[in-house]
Amino acid sequence: MNTVLIANIISFAGAILMVLIGFIKDKNKVLEAQNAQFGLLAVSNLMLGGVSGGISNVLSIIRNLICLKTGVLSRPVKALFIVVQAALTLAVNHSGLIGWLPVIAATALTMALDTKNPVTLKAVIILGQICWIFYDFAFLNYVAFAFDVMTVISNIAGIISIMHTKTALDVK
Repeated sequence: MNTVLIANIISFAGAILMVLIGFIKDKNKVLEAQNAQFGLLAVSNLMLGGVSGGISNVLSIIRNLICLKTGVLSRPVKALFIVVQAALTLAVNHSGLIGWLPVIAATALTMALDTKNPVTLKAVIILGQICWIFYDFAFLNYVAFAFDVMTVISNIAGIISIMHTKTALDVK
């Protein structure tokens, strides 16, 4: 089996988690499931030569673990994650602007992690996944690309569900 095929099989497992996360309403459960997703996608990215994507996913696991433990990330901790990811990407990125898309996605999510509003969190996830759509396509991670699109759709459905539930509660 060639590397692209194996990487796409690993990516498939991570992608299934990615889509299912779109339907989760609880922030802590989202972060826990994302850690498994990020681990699988990091392996896939690295196998396909997407080093900045692999770095982004590993740092995202660490960031999520800290957020789960502390409940909130302080501004200095957020800034540290953003600076470390940018520095590592600067050091290893040989992909031009496309290599910076994981940094943009992770920065947006890092800044929004302490939001109490699940709609805001899902909107930021949508923005991040749009960055990943282009990145995964560029690195031949076609499975992740397809699931990036489905994740955008599932998070839109999650937002609609949250808004519908909220509207139904307001009517009562």
